[in-house]
Amino acid sequence: MYPQRMVRHALTLGLVVTLVVLALSACGGGVSGGERAEQKKAPEGTFELPIGRSLYMECRGSGSPTVVVEAGLGMPADWMSELQEPLARQYMTCSYDRANMGSSGKAPTPRTAAEIVGDLHQLLRTADVAGPYVLVGHSAGGFFVQLYGRRYPDEVVGVVALNAVPPAHPWLERVLPRFDKQEREEELAFYRGENDEQIDWLASSKELKKAPPPPSVPFENIISTELQCEGESEEDPGPCLKSYDIYEEIERDVAQRWPKGSYRQVEGAYHEIYLEKPGVVVDTVERVASK
Repeated sequence: MYPQRMVRHALTLGLVVTLVVLALSACGGGVSGGERAEQKKAPEGTFELPIGRSLYMECRGSGSPTVVVEAGLGMPADWMSELQEPLARQYMTCSYDRANMGSSGKAPTPRTAAEIVGDLHQLLRTADVAGPYVLVGHSAGGFFVQLYGRRYPDEVVGVVALNAVPPAHPWLERVLPRFDKQEREEELAFYRGENDEQIDWLASSKELKKAPPPPSVPFENIISTELQCEGESEEDPGPCLKSYDIYEEIERDVAQRWPKGSYRQVEGAYHEIYLEKPGVVVDTVERVASK
């Protein structure tokens, strides 16, 4: 609470009441800035960004820090509702449609991570979403939240990445020799931008490499086990099983680059780890937010 002005030597009860009302009004009605932020209605709708794009955002709940959810590749925001709903019981939790997805407007392609992070930064400001933020990203979103945390460290108090897309380098150098010709062509095509959102992962990885170093905030890098390689077997391995040990090593190294980084594998979960192990993910986000 703001300190309230003491009223002394009042001659009448009416004067006392008047002075108290005036003091409360001057101090924001006796409600602190943090309490006002929590009482503020969660933003929802389509917002016009200064750069001329329109993005759809839906926030639920209240409480600080604000949790911002980045969906996986080709996924609209509402696909993350299974994660957003339990987190919204304690924190304001926001998800949004990236450009060219869901209810958001169009953007030129191919796109890069820096463009997507810039869009989100403008969206949070335009929609007046109170910080600080805990960023939670799945798959492609797990890559984007890392770049956001490094570009805007003053806004971020924690980052959680779930089965994140690995940076192109050293990933490609290490996995391509293990693949057959078709697998190499398909992996290179994906990283060059032949994917659901036409993300140029080669350019995006260069952006991440050139970004400021990771900030000293909690960073949780969580991956599933080889269950992610659904449909492949030891007898007939595909590119996932052929390269999974490399994926583990790279994601472990990513976590170690953060001053407060942590790496963990979760048993019994496929790629959509937030669906198969929602309790693990929610507990992790709440732990990061509480710090």
